[in-house]
Amino acid sequence: MSLKCVGSAAGLSLLLLTGTGCGPEGAGAPDEQELADEEVAPMPEGQQASALTPGLTNYAIASADARTDADAPSTNYGDTTRLRADRAPLSESFLRFEFVGLGAPVNNAKLRLYATSGSSGTLSAWPVSNDWTESTLTWDNRPLYAGAGPVLNTPLPVEDESWVELDATGVVQGDGVYSFSVGMGSQDGASFVSRNSSLEQLRPVLFVNTEPANCTPGTLVESYEVNLPDRVFHVSESSPGSRLSRSTSLWVDADVGRETFLSFIVDPRGRHIKRAILSLRSRDDGTREGPSLYNVVPGTWTPESRTWNTRPQLEPSPLTGMGAVPPFTTVKMDVTGLVRSGTGTLGSNGTGFRVELGLRSDSSDGVEFYSPYVASDAVWPKLTLYFDRPCPP
Repeated sequence: MSLKCVGSAAGLSLLLLTGTGCGPEGAGAPDEQELADEEVAPMPEGQQASALTPGLTNYAIASADARTDADAPSTNYGDTTRLRADRAPLSESFLRFEFVGLGAPVNNAKLRLYATSGSSGTLSAWPVSNDWTESTLTWDNRPLYAGAGPVLNTPLPVEDESWVELDATGVVQGDGVYSFSVGMGSQDGASFVSRNSSLEQLRPVLFVNTEPANCTPGTLVESYEVNLPDRVFHVSESSPGSRLSRSTSLWVDADVGRETFLSFIVDPRGRHIKRAILSLRSRDDGTREGPSLYNVVPGTWTPESRTWNTRPQLEPSPLTGMGAVPPFTTVKMDVTGLVRSGTGTLGSNGTGFRVELGLRSDSSDGVEFYSPYVASDAVWPKLTLYFDRPCPP
């Protein structure tokens, strides 16, 4: 895909927790034309810096990023709203993240990008030198991968309107400044939201999960890994041919005919999973009878499965039901059995797999949940894996 520019299972249980390449894009390709701004809630200014808490999942939004193009080797694209990875025409993007004050050893780290246009190829990232600046970076002066640190790879092709995650645990070991080059071996390239975009919560993010603070070296301590959905959307029978994949709400309703779908890429990496918890947060409309959670029929979720008419098929029997869901409530579903039974080869260690889930209701009393397109990650859908590991020295 070339860049076009104008001008220059069993054992499931349920818990409810209540609580409160052409230069800068101009008028030809603004954010709202490629991705509707009005469907994405603004992020408060205070959440744009890294939030650091030992024992929790911390994050930093890219402090610098820029695209480079081989066809314009001396041109700087540091102020564009899109990053690009492509083999033909050749294009690479660079990102920098800064962490200070993590305060505990790193358990895992994930580089997360939002794709506005997808590719049949997979994405790769390399750790590179921090010796570059956003305003002067070009193809000719870009830092090259020198073999220091592992190459990061995505296990699946890049779908449009979805998140891409790369396991950066082997690179991010603690406080520091981390730079990555992002590229693609396929001639069918992909575009990603940059830090300059007005779509603030879709900007590049580096998530870092740290070990619990003050654990005793050599003893077992419970750790966890948060998995955010790579694809999430709802569909509506009243708009059978419409894509509703960027809504800030995930609706489930039998009266109108609305269903929600979400998927996670999970890699146990040989660890014994003690618990796997799927969390969803309801909005101001609760329900007397919540929806049921289903597995998606394998092979029925494709890149085209984004409308009511093309939506993925659900297995006949639900995994579990929710019951009543009050407003502003975190619904937690224990899906340990489902995750433990999963197998695949998607992960960096050949043990990962994708969990594809759907929500359907038989009740006319519908409910809406927060989607990842809202500002606060505290209310995003998430799949959390719990496991024991030795406390590091």
